[in-house]
Amino acid sequence: MIARVVLTVAFTIISSLAVATETIRVVASELPPCVFVGEELSGFSIELWEAISDELKLDYELQLLAFDEKLDAIKTRNADVAIGCITVSADRERDMDFTHAVTTNGFTAASLIEASLIPNFSDESLKMLLLLLLFVIFFAHLMWWSEHGQSSISDRYFPGVFQSIWFSLVTMSTVGYGDIAPQRWLGRISAALLILTGVTAFGVIFGQFAADALGQRAAKPVEVTSDLRTYVVGTKAHTAAAYYLSELGVETEEYVDLATATEAMRAGTVDVIMHDTLAIKHLVQRSDDLVVTGPTFSPHYLGIALQESSPLRESLNTALLKLQVDGRYQTIHDRWF
Repeated sequence: MIARVVLTVAFTIISSLAVATETIRVVASELPPCVFVGEELSGFSIELWEAISDELKLDYELQLLAFDEKLDAIKTRNADVAIGCITVSADRERDMDFTHAVTTNGFTAASLIEASLIPNFSDESLKMLLLLLLFVIFFAHLMWWSEHGQSSISDRYFPGVFQSIWFSLVTMSTVGYGDIAPQRWLGRISAALLILTGVTAFGVIFGQFAADALGQRAAKPVEVTSDLRTYVVGTKAHTAAAYYLSELGVETEEYVDLATATEAMRAGTVDVIMHDTLAIKHLVQRSDDLVVTGPTFSPHYLGIALQESSPLRESLNTALLKLQVDGRYQTIHDRWF
């Protein structure tokens, strides 16, 4: 037992010394917001790696490659570390190792914004409209039963119930013309209930309608995976998103990068685009004609890729955990996401 502990400690020390003295070969590929290519590389993955390397006092050289070339460099041991929004999957685990997860991700679709002048109200809005009508009818009958025969509400069902509907709508909308006012205490109690519950319900329901009317809606909406099979979907080639769409049996067009896929959608070659959630949301935030559509499909983790059985794994995980504990990781995460 003691011998095993000594060997473990010795191996850790030797590995740490090797990590500290060797030049680490790091590869990355462009994929905002994880990696931006400009005069200098920037992004979440770049900044996180710089923090890790500073923590471990690593000497490294960074090379920019295409996404599939980046992973191939790890598999063939021509690189030590690969960074930049790399999905941890079972297939990739067979050929390489990963650090602890650096963030969560998934696959999300984006569509062009619907250009129709008439709002396309959601099912939720239509259900709430039906609820409002039932609410008005209920209180209208309650008011007629309480007040019929008074000067403002007819003793006959018609037109008395219509007068009660008018009173309910005016009260719920807080307009309050004052042409109808409860005379009996039972009517006043009914009116008080209408004020307490109806005004709130009226505001919530019409708030939902306003959100639908003013909100941006997708020209090609995606709600479930079966919706994807009705479209031609553009995505970035040789990525986990492309593999996911292929497994679903979706007709896809693959492009060298997300920007090219977006231009293909604008040209009408594809209906929607799908890629990593982080990348799609970043793209939509910077595009006036795009909107996120549908949920996040297939939630998963992103990690830093390493050679199989890499001696770097333990030290990188230790540094990553330390960054998370002392708050430096959260600062970097919040800056980019």
